[in-house]
Amino acid sequence: PGTMRKIIDWDSGKYLGEIAEALQTYNVIGNMNEFAVAIGETTFGGIEPLQSQPGAIVDYGSLIYIALERSKTAREAISTMTSLVALYGYASEGESFSIADPNEVWILEMIGKGKFEFGAVWVAVKVPDGYISSHANQARIQQFPLNDTNLAVYSPDVIAFARQHGYYQGSDDRFRFSRTQNPVTFDGARACAMRVW
Repeated sequence: PGTMRKIIDWDSGKYLGEIAEALQTYNVIGNMNEFAVAIGETTFGGIEPLQSQPGAIVDYGSLIYIALERSKTAREAISTMTSLVALYGYASEGESFSIADPNEVWILEMIGKGKFEFGAVWVAVKVPDGYISSHANQARIQQFPLNDTNLAVYSPDVIAFARQHGYYQGSDDRFRFSRTQNPVTFDGARACAMRVW
């Protein structure tokens, strides 16, 4: 209790701040821990005003390794990552995380709230058994189930935040995370979508 952990930005090496250390952590080698929870990532950038957040402490690289140290399942990793950014802010651009354990695979997409608010908006969708998901520097999650936590979980304000700041005007059931937070451009389609045909 009382031990703090220094957070160093994964890309720049810049000191971002300190967070409370967990009472227990698990062994991690590369991007997998002792419970076979594995996390990969690809940056999608997203809407420019949301790409940086003043005072945020936790960047995407730190999120990966902290979650691996603290999680026994993919769902627990999602909970850990989203709780950390709610508490300490999100110090990165939009990110798409692939999170797997021996039983499930999830895609978690997250973008900070910029200067508007502290924290991030996010959606996590389970990859169905027998399917694969491919993504290359572009958000992938479109519509997602709003009432089935076995298939999707999301920040409570993911739609309201987009609506409040003018990024989305439609109904909740037509909301598409990637279309709203990372609209496809010609360059994005050419450089990113072509790689995941």
